[in-house]
Amino acid sequence: MTTQILNKPLEEISSDALIVFAFQKEKGNKSEYVPTRAFTHINNVLHDQLKKAASFEKFTGEKGSLFSLFTNDDILASKIICIGLGKKEDVTVDDFRQNIGKYVSLSHKKIDSLTISIPENIQDSEVLMHAAIEGVELATYGFAKYKEKKVTDRQFQSLILVTEDKITEKKVNDIIENAQYYSHATQLARDLVNEQPSVATPTFLAELAKDIAQSSDQVSVKIFDKPQLEKMGMHAFLGIARASDTPPKFIFLEYTPKNYKGKEKIALVGKGITFDSGGVNVKPGDHMSDMKMDMAGAALVLGVFSVIAKIKPSIPVMGVIAATPNLISSSAIVPGDVVKAYNGKTIEVLNTDAEGRVTLADSLSYAVEQGATHIIDFATLTGACIVALGEDIAGLFVNDKEFGDSIKKSADITGEKMWELPLEKSYKKMNDSDVADIANIPNTRWAGTISAALFLEEFIGKTKWAHLDIAGPAFASRNSALGPKGGTGYGVRTVLQLLEGEKI
Repeated sequence: MTTQILNKPLEEISSDALIVFAFQKEKGNKSEYVPTRAFTHINNVLHDQLKKAASFEKFTGEKGSLFSLFTNDDILASKIICIGLGKKEDVTVDDFRQNIGKYVSLSHKKIDSLTISIPENIQDSEVLMHAAIEGVELATYGFAKYKEKKVTDRQFQSLILVTEDKITEKKVNDIIENAQYYSHATQLARDLVNEQPSVATPTFLAELAKDIAQSSDQVSVKIFDKPQLEKMGMHAFLGIARASDTPPKFIFLEYTPKNYKGKEKIALVGKGITFDSGGVNVKPGDHMSDMKMDMAGAALVLGVFSVIAKIKPSIPVMGVIAATPNLISSSAIVPGDVVKAYNGKTIEVLNTDAEGRVTLADSLSYAVEQGATHIIDFATLTGACIVALGEDIAGLFVNDKEFGDSIKKSADITGEKMWELPLEKSYKKMNDSDVADIANIPNTRWAGTISAALFLEEFIGKTKWAHLDIAGPAFASRNSALGPKGGTGYGVRTVLQLLEGEKI
């Protein structure tokens, strides 16, 4: 898809469809709406036809509402789409992104080109342009690798954004490229989650990490195999991996900015269970079919690193992935086994379906050893988080308020929803073990998401740390405005937004 940003009259731009916006009236008659300048301009060019169509459709500017109008020879666009954004004072960047995605997801196979007018005075126009490109790129995503493509499908080819602002050619290119980096990194993460487990193996992820490192002299990679991991003492990770004939891989990526002299270093740790059967505590069949998504945290890390050298964060960034399937065999770890983590703590495995936190114990410990001053881990960790927050919201845990606020601020911009939950210290006793330093499941059915986070906290020392339980939003059970059901790439855009900020 080609993308342009222009400053010229809307009627002079040729495309299959032109989107203009309107707002819902804040007070008074509910049937009234507040047009944007682009709406008013096009209405004048069309001799009041847009206003008449709005009246006929009883358009109110309510969020998500829309109507369309085929045009005549007065403008070059074939069709006008008017989308309501709701009350102007309430409109967020994500409302804008979602509304564009909603239309595009329904229309991109029916039209070839789209022009979008950037509305005035609701958010910074550069932020809105970035969001518009994301909305289009993400809404047109599909994973059709194993389907026979229909010859009759028409693919979206051209996007034109029109702004009243005068911006330089360099700024135009920067906006387009940056939005595409965010989108393409998200799409890569989606592809990895949607890929079949027999393809997206630990070796596959390791080879992808190597390819990413080879594409930039600012990114390096180390891949540790089973014999090396045994010598290093990563017995928690290897305990989960021992049931499978598929070789485990421990992946360590590192981005180093040029001429950096500071001390900060952030680690992104992704859970990398490439398929989760539950182990000996086998999952019910209807809970296993989507378990290729249990490496969504790893997919996030690889998605971020695929563009990190182009985003150019100002601080060093590490990526840590312990990749293995969790399977069943005669050599599988069983309830009652004790393993020693990389930091020396012993873990009693009481349930083999709580495997992710066991592998993360070694990943987090390694990140600390490598000098991370800040750590964010991403894990499809607990069903309890979905019970608490639903499928669309991740659970956030932090041990440093300023760090947590930075993450939440970035998430507000990207529209990736999260809700902070407490690291309740009195709940630590839930993870007590009779025979080891800690147990991998709590001794109660309550507060499963919190007790899992408290387990992970045992392996980060005094490092500033955030844990995101992405069990809900990592894999969509239904189509949305920004993509089909399946892998969502949740978290990639928030991390990139965070890394581009001046302060972690």
